[in-house]
Amino acid sequence: MEEGSAGGHQPTPDDQHASPTFNSDASTLQEKPARNSPALPIMRDYPRGYPNLAAFQNSDEAYTIYRRFGLLQSRLLLYKQDKLRGLEAQLKHMDDADSGCQPDTLTTNNLDDSRTKPRRDLFETIEKTFNEYVQLLTSAQTVMSFNKPSRADCGSVANHLSNRGQLVRREQKWIYQKEDLITLRSGRERAWLDTALEHLLKWINCGCIEYIFCSKESRQKSDDPNEVYYDRSRILILVNTILTASILALLIVPVYILYHLINNVESENVYAIYIGVLLVATLAFSADLVLFTSARRHEILASSAA
Repeated sequence: MEEGSAGGHQPTPDDQHASPTFNSDASTLQEKPARNSPALPIMRDYPRGYPNLAAFQNSDEAYTIYRRFGLLQSRLLLYKQDKLRGLEAQLKHMDDADSGCQPDTLTTNNLDDSRTKPRRDLFETIEKTFNEYVQLLTSAQTVMSFNKPSRADCGSVANHLSNRGQLVRREQKWIYQKEDLITLRSGRERAWLDTALEHLLKWINCGCIEYIFCSKESRQKSDDPNEVYYDRSRILILVNTILTASILALLIVPVYILYHLINNVESENVYAIYIGVLLVATLAFSADLVLFTSARRHEILASSAA
């Protein structure tokens, strides 16, 4: 029933062209957008095959794994390198020939006649080939700087390919070429602790774990109960909490032990105990940096020395 006929009044043409009012609660509820619609499309919205595989890889940055085609890079670089070698030899042969019959062509670049046209054409070919070679070198260097994917991430993509039957068999073998795989995942702070926590959460997965570490958006990515997407920011909070607690323990516990040792100096080996406590604390701090962070060697040495 329409709002105009609710009170027994027939709508007039003026009423039909009048601007809508929002005084009634019913009108207000009708103007509000639906809040139950999913914020993100889930993977079942995409057909099986490459569309669904692309949606799966886009669902988490850990699954952005691709081949780098290292063998093809090497073949292309070797091909361009040998092509430049041939052009270099051709230029050397041209220089040797001109030095005997027309040496003036080697003393200036301002000659603009038929004698220098072959040399100019050769230089244009060399320039084009060299630019292509440098572009290949730069691209290869960029690809080589990408990180290697973890074994767990490769296993997740491989399981998705095999369990869902996304691709034909020969087109899904690329995921098993471990040495030729790269990931687009950024090289941010991600060490042993991050990976260990993710494995632990997957192993003890339950409703409570999903409630704590899964956001509303991550739950909407897939309706498959076997596919759980944890919120990276929440895992990072847990990692930082563990890291902060371990650092505080390494700072407070040795000081507490040394304080009590100073007050009880009856032992003859007290100085050896001092050195032992400092040594253990330093080793524990270094191990903390190695396992819980992605610190480099010089950073670990500087932190341990400090």
